This record gives sequence, C-alpha cells and structure tokens, in this order.
Amino acid sequence: MTKKKYDEEMEEWKDLIDSRVLTDEERDRDRLIMLKIRKAKAREMPGELIQSMKLLQLKLQMESYINDPISITEPRFAEFLTTYVDTLYKKRKNFAADLSIDPMMLSQVLNNHRDPQDTFMYRLIIHSEASYKDLTVFNRELWPRVYYQDKVNRFITAENHVRETEEKYVTKRTLDG
Repeated sequence: MTKKKYDEEMEEWKDLIDSRVLTDEERDRDRLIMLKIRKAKAREMPGELIQSMKLLQLKLQMESYINDPISITEPRFAEFLTTYVDTLYKKRKNFAADLSIDPMMLSQVLNNHRDPQDTFMYRLIIHSEASYKDLTVFNRELWPRVYYQDKVNRFITAENHVRETEEKYVTKRTLDG
C-alpha cells in the first residue's frame, strides 16, 4: 500500500480514532485544532444563522433552568434577559424603545436592581413570540416561570439566614392544647 493510499484511507477513518489512548498534550493539541476549526466555520456562517442559533440556545437554557430541581441559587432571569437583548440588539436602548419602556428601568432589571413590572413582562413575552416566530414556538410562560423560579430560589437561600432574626418575633411556637 502506498503512502498516499494509506493517508486517504486514514482520512476516511480519522473520526473513529480512540481518544483514550492520547496523552494530555495530544488532547490539548486536538482541542486547540478543533477550536480553530469551529471558529473558522463560525466566521463563514451568516449573521442571521448565528443569531438564530443563539436564540434557540437561550430558549433551551431557560427551559432547562425551569425543569431542574432547585439547586441553582444565583439569579438567572437577568442573565437570560441580557443574553436575549444583546443577541438581538447592538444597543440596549433600542430594545427599550421597541418595548416602549424607559432605558433606565431596563438597565435596573438587567443588573438585578429592580424587579420587572407586569407591563414589562407582557411586552417581553410579546416581543419574544415575535422574535422566535420564524424559528420555533415560544412558550409564553417561559419568561414568567424563569422570573418566579429566581424568586423561589432567592427565598429558599435567604430563609436560612433570615430565620434566625425573624424567629424572635414569633411568640407562640406551640399549638394550644
């Protein structure tokens, strides 16, 4: 078998090479090569496709967050909202204008300094349904469920710390008998 024919044959089977026999250095080298290939492929993709992929990824992350047990204690609503806004808009004030809300209020929600108002949530749902219309069905309960999951997680996390200070205000700890 000639070297050229051998190389052609190996090229066909290169994806089936067992990575368990590689050294750490070889794995690191392969990771870097794969990263370069992925970056090159990403540069070739049109912007709309990248945006669509980011939106779908965001939706899946939000659904996963809701379906997981209460183990994640850090708030995620603002993180998801930031990803959503930054994926669709170059400037956040343009998103605020599209929702007819004050950019300052949007900034406060994104930075966890303020809870979103009901009108904001309704407009966000309507905007999301329109944004996902050509990609997939967007569940209108998704944003509110993520928001309230955050509230539940914050309550459970804070309950342990707040309990000690609040216990002194509870005067009756037993039932009348």
